[in-house]
Amino acid sequence: MATYKDTKGTNIEIVSSDPSNPILGQVWYNTTDNVLKGQRVSLEGSWASAPSLNTGRYAFSGVGNPSAALVAGGSTPGNSGVTESFNGSSWTEVNDLTTARNSTSQGNSCTQTASLIWGGYPSYPGSYRTECESWNGTNWTEVNDLNYGQSNGGALGTQTAAISAGGTVQPGNPYSGDFSALTMSWNGTNWTVVNDINSARYAMNSTGAGSSTAGIINGGLSGPSPYTSRAFTELWNGTNWTEVNDMNQARNQINGGGLSSTNAIVYGGEFTPPATPQTKTETWNGTNWSETNDIPTATLSGAGAGGATSSAFLAGGNAPSLTSNTFAWEYDNIVYAWTTGNSLNTARNLAGGSGVELAALYFGGESPVTGKTESYDGTSWTEVNDMNTARSYLGGTGTQSSSLGFGGTLSPSPTYMNETELWNGTNWTEVNNLNTARYLPGSAGASNTSALAISGNISGTETANTESWNGTNWTEVNNVNDARSVTGSNGTQTSALIYGGDSPGTDADTELWNGTNWTEVNNLNTALSGNAGTGTDSTAALSFGGGPAPSALAGTEEWNGTNWTEVADLNTARTYLGGSSTSAVSAVAMGGETPSALTGASEEWGSASPVTTTFSAS
Repeated sequence: MATYKDTKGTNIEIVSSDPSNPILGQVWYNTTDNVLKGQRVSLEGSWASAPSLNTGRYAFSGVGNPSAALVAGGSTPGNSGVTESFNGSSWTEVNDLTTARNSTSQGNSCTQTASLIWGGYPSYPGSYRTECESWNGTNWTEVNDLNYGQSNGGALGTQTAAISAGGTVQPGNPYSGDFSALTMSWNGTNWTVVNDINSARYAMNSTGAGSSTAGIINGGLSGPSPYTSRAFTELWNGTNWTEVNDMNQARNQINGGGLSSTNAIVYGGEFTPPATPQTKTETWNGTNWSETNDIPTATLSGAGAGGATSSAFLAGGNAPSLTSNTFAWEYDNIVYAWTTGNSLNTARNLAGGSGVELAALYFGGESPVTGKTESYDGTSWTEVNDMNTARSYLGGTGTQSSSLGFGGTLSPSPTYMNETELWNGTNWTEVNNLNTARYLPGSAGASNTSALAISGNISGTETANTESWNGTNWTEVNNVNDARSVTGSNGTQTSALIYGGDSPGTDADTELWNGTNWTEVNNLNTALSGNAGTGTDSTAALSFGGGPAPSALAGTEEWNGTNWTEVADLNTARTYLGGSSTSAVSAVAMGGETPSALTGASEEWGSASPVTTTFSAS
């Protein structure tokens, strides 16, 4: 996203009214209000990866927050009594449940040291559990049973005052069935049947927020057959349930939490039919649900809890297979997203790219094979002078006014190229060739005088060859460890990163260049090729889009110098696209190929929603 400093400099405007469309970083003095104002990034909630559980599982429950949490039970896929405690840094196994089981409920407002768990399902064939257990921070102790065996219900409250609602209830009683309206209240000693929920359902997966006197439940499955996911939301006032505004997305096996009936969060789950895992996160303000930033991985039947919009966690679940992943929801984070801008003049793929978000260059490519060059000013693309040699599958580095294009192929008969061209802001000039002709190379470099050509393909075979450009000549340097082509890449001549690619199978490997050698580091979360990459150096990068063909992905991953984290998707899924930036917090994605056609779509990566703020008042 464009910043005011990038486009206008550091001057403060004196105006009588606020700008109609301020941009990030803009500062102005409003003479009518006598205040200094500016446009800053919005601080919102977002998900971040956290340490994994020791035991992957699903259909279990949890309480607490991202710095002090407790989870228990579940299916591994055999039924488990394993209990784990989280201190903000790691999960530790502690004493097991007395009765191993899955599909339990746990009071949402319980804590790491004082919790209540009830119901569940032991195994098939078997009975729905009536057992209720209390946790004192060290051990589980059996207390008085539920009135009726119950699993997959909604849960509210604390160790001493809780509500269990809906779910599946043991056959042979007035409340039995696949989905139930049964509500039971716990007073610290005994369970009592109280007024039913309005919409009988199950597979809420222990969602609920608030207390035994003011709470909320949501989602689930109900009939008639085939059973269907619901968006229903109901409020509890201590006596009765009232239907209120639905969630935006119907789902079951949902994760969620919150400490009050006016501040709740739900995330993930599954929409049925068809059975489709979900990523959506929604927050409740006491009246309505609002969609916010997705969880990185579609997950159902995990353990979720927390303080709603301020903090929450998701542990384990099906994603869609059994997982031990943990994610933490944090508020007041700068949230980044892709914003769609004006398209290229010529839709194409397999082109070279250079520059930054507000000043980018896109050159060559296939539409068919072309030497077309387009320049981007942060708003629109303009055609400028073509390359001397039309080509596709090429590498590119540098800035909008100082770029390097190298390698690639000619058409119609593929000829692997070593030709290098230099862009001076107006024209392309042929300069000294690569030592090794290739196509689909990775690339790194901040200008047309300092660059790397990394790996690629020679006559149909992936190569590990790396060459360094000094502004005049290419010199062969140490090879990458994993020969590959169609990689994502970024960085400088002395600090670079490559990730993904074909080797020849689709690859998730990441390698780091320190100016002398390549070192294998932690992999991408998703193996892919044809992805684009941008970033500062080997410590901060983005990978986005990719395949493998004919698939086209929208996924974006962020590198922090150690690990990759999944972040917000592209708006247009595509492979063989271009990417340009020297930053991991601002970038441009351009062109590429969708499963059905070439695309000219252009997107900018930046803060999701800038807001106007008052800095001071006179």
